[in-house]
Amino acid sequence: MRSDLARKRQAGLSIVELVIVAAIIAFVTALAVPNFLRWSDDERVKSAARSVSDAFNLARSEAIRTGDNHLLIFGMALSATEPIVVVNDGPQTTANCTIDANEVVHFVAAAQGVNWGTSTGAANGTLGPDDAGALPANVATGWTFSDAGGANTASWILFQADGIPRTFTASGGACTAIGTAGQGGGGIYLTNNNRDYAVVLRPLGTARVHKWDPNASAWSN
Repeated sequence: MRSDLARKRQAGLSIVELVIVAAIIAFVTALAVPNFLRWSDDERVKSAARSVSDAFNLARSEAIRTGDNHLLIFGMALSATEPIVVVNDGPQTTANCTIDANEVVHFVAAAQGVNWGTSTGAANGTLGPDDAGALPANVATGWTFSDAGGANTASWILFQADGIPRTFTASGGACTAIGTAGQGGGGIYLTNNNRDYAVVLRPLGTARVHKWDPNASAWSN
């Protein structure tokens, strides 16, 4: 009799313990899941920024290596699913800016939850270090590259054999005659509305990634 009662008490205590453990696990999970999702989102936008920088560096290095014109086309110039494409446009003094067979060298696909521009109330409208451009009134456009006159945003950058980025002379940077050296600098801005990154292409062709520090209200160097 006592043995049966003791077993029942032990079983009852085990059930209580299991309920307590389950409650603790549920509590910890409720705290951890949002933090993990936020961390995952932040890693995604950081990876996207690095991919943009890699695309700049690839276009430049391939232009130097091959001597061919290499275009980096970004924004909605192509599509939302492949927002950045590197194209070998051939050994020409002027580019035809057409994507012919086998000319695509590399593309950066759109990342889930990552948008052009900077988040409102954070880096909103603040240029990254060494970006001499100017964010357009519609910051969500997400880049500061402009045509040779500097009046209109451009979504085409050309690298030639010297590795120096250039824009085109037409209004809005549309593909026409190639502009002079030193006019191809600018930045591409990415956000997940929690973290902001600036990928800055310098006029001489090197690219750097900067992160917005909300505590310091400044970009990292």
